[in-house]
Amino acid sequence: MKNMNKLNLLLLVLLLGISTASMYYQLGDFAALRNAEGVLSDMRDLVLWEIRLPRLGLAIVTGASLALAGNAMQGIFQNPLASPGLLGSANGATTTSVFILYYFSAPLSLLLLGGVVGALLSFLLVYLIAKNHGTTMMILSGVAVNMLLASAIALLLSNAQSPWALAELYRWLQGSLAWAKTDTLLLSLPIILLGIFCLYRQRHYLDLLTFGEETAGTMGIDPNKSFFITTFGVALLVGAVIPQTGTIGFIGLIAPHFARLLLKKRPSQLYITSGLLGALLLLVADLSIVYLPFFSHIYIGTLTALIGAPCLIWILLQQQRSLYRD
Repeated sequence: MKNMNKLNLLLLVLLLGISTASMYYQLGDFAALRNAEGVLSDMRDLVLWEIRLPRLGLAIVTGASLALAGNAMQGIFQNPLASPGLLGSANGATTTSVFILYYFSAPLSLLLLGGVVGALLSFLLVYLIAKNHGTTMMILSGVAVNMLLASAIALLLSNAQSPWALAELYRWLQGSLAWAKTDTLLLSLPIILLGIFCLYRQRHYLDLLTFGEETAGTMGIDPNKSFFITTFGVALLVGAVIPQTGTIGFIGLIAPHFARLLLKKRPSQLYITSGLLGALLLLVADLSIVYLPFFSHIYIGTLTALIGAPCLIWILLQQQRSLYRD
């Protein structure tokens, strides 16, 4: 427990330190800039409150939400390769967002609500297909629905009439925090908090699953109810962040796995560490894109994939070694 508290404190200090430094880094450069009328103006407050702070907040909230969702999914399926979008919620949010972007000139607030609805509907479809048929059927249903939604996204992109609209959709799909808005972020917070509440209420369910689903059912837990509430919370978390950022992969896969490797604790004890790691990873990735010339033309979804894919291979190799040892 002491090691866990020390690690969480270290991660929190790192997160706060990097956040503070990124907010005020070279802020003085904006003290005297010419506006559209050619008049020198102090733009520091505008840059700080309208650009940097919303982007910083979105990075932290998105990274933490995806990591919390990933920890829940890995706990439910007892598999370090389980990701937040396994049951269709990520592709559901993406498909709905692409549809809204394609057909409507909608504000980000409507895009956010549409993404949440899409995530919940796709998750409910997977759940209704595989309800009472075990986790294997649930995973297969998730794969099928994900393939269907990916086809829908491809269809929308292939029918785009305007090359500029197509380019905008592709940019959104690659993931970015450049669209961060304070009002949209604040609108998403109640949804995210509700998702976190669902995970918190069912945290002991994940611990009991380590003994097997049948054993969990004999220890005062309703497996079906707990599974639904937990995965519903995951869908809320995913649906609340994807419309604001586009597709950002691997954070929800890597952060919980690293937390488990560092602490070797029960799934319910890894939520805080996973959330802090996810927020820190996404924040560092975004700052790399903003300030490092080598990454300046890369979207954050691409960068997380470049980092996450080798990590996924490493996780697979680790699993193979553990199987050989057993």
